[in-house]
Amino acid sequence: MLMYTPKNNVARRFPLLVLLSLLLSVAGEAGTLQAAAYREGRRPFTLDIPKNAGDGEAFAVRFGAEGVKALDLDLDGKTLHIGAPSPASGFFEALLPVPLDTKKKRLRLTLTVQWNGGEKEVLTRVVPVKKRAYPVQKLTVDGKFVSPPPEVAEKIRRDRAEMRAAVTTISPAQYWRLPLARPVPGEVTSLFGSRRVFNGVPKNPHKGVDFDAVAGEPVAAVDAGEVVLVSEHYYGGNTVVVDHGLGVLSAYLHLSGFNVRKGQRVARGDIVGFAGDTGRVTGPHLHLSFYVLGESVNAEPCLETGRR
Repeated sequence: MLMYTPKNNVARRFPLLVLLSLLLSVAGEAGTLQAAAYREGRRPFTLDIPKNAGDGEAFAVRFGAEGVKALDLDLDGKTLHIGAPSPASGFFEALLPVPLDTKKKRLRLTLTVQWNGGEKEVLTRVVPVKKRAYPVQKLTVDGKFVSPPPEVAEKIRRDRAEMRAAVTTISPAQYWRLPLARPVPGEVTSLFGSRRVFNGVPKNPHKGVDFDAVAGEPVAAVDAGEVVLVSEHYYGGNTVVVDHGLGVLSAYLHLSGFNVRKGQRVARGDIVGFAGDTGRVTGPHLHLSFYVLGESVNAEPCLETGRR
């Protein structure tokens, strides 16, 4: 982390801000965060962003300053309004997505700071995009999931519309905190972004992370939030989507059964359903999808390490 050392008068006026900056410099993963703080003639602030971000990944932004009313972020057209700092950290926090397979080499991040006095300050940063390499995965499934019969075309269309409406939810309160809890104890068996080939036919990249799980095994919510979808889909099977706030959502697919209802509030670790093999699968497992501002991104870097 690159840290700015404030002038002595700033340190005297804002001792808490200086302490928070020092704590962030210790807590941040070495070499992954950069901080911009205090320009001559402007109010002091701390801004933590990554030095780069991989395509298909989400990255965290942290902003801290005294006297901030709200913060607006724009990442190449993806916008987010944050009306209050995180109760856990005291910072304005956000997760922002880098689309899988984006052709852009850098993304422009604009932050509009709304101060309590009514004035606004605009900050801009550039986040370089690091191209990730994703493996090819060849699978064999029931032929109806490769070439669906005409009579299910309307259901597939409705499923996609229903899922899209759920995962583009942006609610104003933040319930998530990093790292997220692991939904099942099992190991990852299929990576996000894998180039899927079903029965010899190339299909869309894998927009989730698969975990080893036996049929009927409890599946836990990765964090607190509100259930916004409980439904049965042609490809995803029995599906639950949880809204964690500020455009962050998790989806649990191929479940054998549900343990929640739409509109229900859940806590971190609550059981949302049970692992299964419904939909397009090769066997029982849990598929976890993670959405940030409507973009499907890799959940794995955001999860606790090790097995729960």
